[in-house]
Amino acid sequence: MKVFVTGNFGYVGAVLEDLLEKENFEMIGCDIGYFPKSLMDSENYLENTNYLKKDIRNITSEDLEGIDAICHLAGLSNDPMGEINEDLTYTINYKTTIELAKIAKKAGVKRFIFSSSCSSYGANQDIVDENSNVSPLTAYAKSKVLAENDLLKLKDDEFFPVNLRSATAYGLSPNLRLDLVVNNLTGSAVTTGLVKMLSDGSASRPLVHVEDMSRAFIQVLKSSEEKIKGEVFNVGSNENNFIVKEIAEIVESIVPNSKISFGDNVGKDSRSYKVNFDKITEELNFKPKRKLSEGVKEMYKKFLDISINEKEFLDKKFYRLKYLKWLIQEKKVNTNLEMK
Repeated sequence: MKVFVTGNFGYVGAVLEDLLEKENFEMIGCDIGYFPKSLMDSENYLENTNYLKKDIRNITSEDLEGIDAICHLAGLSNDPMGEINEDLTYTINYKTTIELAKIAKKAGVKRFIFSSSCSSYGANQDIVDENSNVSPLTAYAKSKVLAENDLLKLKDDEFFPVNLRSATAYGLSPNLRLDLVVNNLTGSAVTTGLVKMLSDGSASRPLVHVEDMSRAFIQVLKSSEEKIKGEVFNVGSNENNFIVKEIAEIVESIVPNSKISFGDNVGKDSRSYKVNFDKITEELNFKPKRKLSEGVKEMYKKFLDISINEKEFLDKKFYRLKYLKWLIQEKKVNTNLEMK
């Protein structure tokens, strides 16, 4: 099977790329190249990659010749990104996703696996599953819901869209992000001694290790068409629903001499949801392997190995919004995030 991965140099894409190669899939990566591989010692990783440097807004049917499946990861990746330009979040995450799917369908691509998010559930008191009403609160989450809905309308006997609503990712990647809750709390604990809480810690959040999130895409690639076409799957596990303060307590227990702290005037995070993940286990025989404590220990060890300090912890290369603002400031991209 020949797989086209958008955003293959991103936080999840860099991990998925490695796993696809180990599973002997034929792969083509597509990435505009906004972000450096923040934990790579060398910039020569392009030499061993079948790679198309291209904005997903400009992909053509010729780029997709001979492709059997697309893993669509590329997009503006988290809630704060809407700060740059909310309309741009909708354009890239929603409109471009649908346009890419239409091009893929015309090009004869069979499977289109969309990286959606459990943030679509927004604020829910009950435990939610794939049949629950969504309640997106941010431009990012709303763009994912819109894309999900229109993707499923493209389903027919020859084109099989699949929506993977992943829990909040964490863990090591060659392109590490520290703007994700577990990673940020761990980095803060290691470099400052403080597990710095940006809210009161009462919100519920499901978690999934970035390696398990990547494995879910591979499981969909391996599953029969009858099981996956037009389906929505939550990606995570029931035991990995946490209250944010519980996450902080686990980090505090693993990083020596660290202590939970709360900023001034911290409030309740309106994004709070517990998710049921039975469907992907029962229908695709997929279950995450990684535990939160294990992922935190791996990051703690890595941060010690690279002797990260507080200045490096705050470096823009680890934060998507901060890095994109720098690219705009340095005129490396325009305000529409198009490369110059």
